[in-house]
Amino acid sequence: MKLYVKLFGLSVVALLWFRYARPDLVVSAQQKQPGKAVCPVTKVTCPEMVYTTDKLQFSAEVQGGDDKVTPTYNWTVSAGSIEFGQGTPSISVSTRSLSDGETVTATVEVGGYDRECGHGQVASSCTTSVMKKPEARKLDEYGKLTSKEENERLDKFTIELQLNPTAQAYVIAYGGRASRAGDAQKAADKAKNYLVNKRGLDSSRIVRIDGGYREQPAIELWIVPARAQFPKPTPTVKKWS
Repeated sequence: MKLYVKLFGLSVVALLWFRYARPDLVVSAQQKQPGKAVCPVTKVTCPEMVYTTDKLQFSAEVQGGDDKVTPTYNWTVSAGSIEFGQGTPSISVSTRSLSDGETVTATVEVGGYDRECGHGQVASSCTTSVMKKPEARKLDEYGKLTSKEENERLDKFTIELQLNPTAQAYVIAYGGRASRAGDAQKAADKAKNYLVNKRGLDSSRIVRIDGGYREQPAIELWIVPARAQFPKPTPTVKKWS
């Protein structure tokens, strides 16, 4: 019995010596588990809407992840074409071939991170709607008319404006070669007065422009939607002083 206790005591001393004096010699019963992968959070940003003539840009932002990784970027788009930026955090997409109302979804897949990160943490998408840019439209153009004939043209102009409540009316008047200075402005004023006083249009919606001179007097009636560029006069005869 005494021998057993003595041997047991020696065993305990030896075990304590190995544990504290030589911890490098202690073999764990369980192997060390590998560390959890450090994964990023990927986000793509883009505008909600662009016009077909505008530049469309998508940008990827990668937050977190293994700071030892230099990420790679692989972009795909659902419509249009990538003009430049493939392989970088930002791309420019051409929308010239797209129709009004189409959408473009750009997706980026970020490479270089651990496979355990999964597609949801290394990939992201963003969608932009593509719209046709509004343009000014010349509804009518006429020369010398009787008051009744001109009013009939202005009545049709009024109907178009009522159908487009956010659009503005542009009345561009031109004097003829034989016209006196101020004749074009008087013609524009006359048209506006009819539209406001007889047809009830808001005066602030109507813009009058003295367009200069042409061979013969003329008036152009334009419908200008919101955000469209306003029309420019096109005189054909140089003004005299």
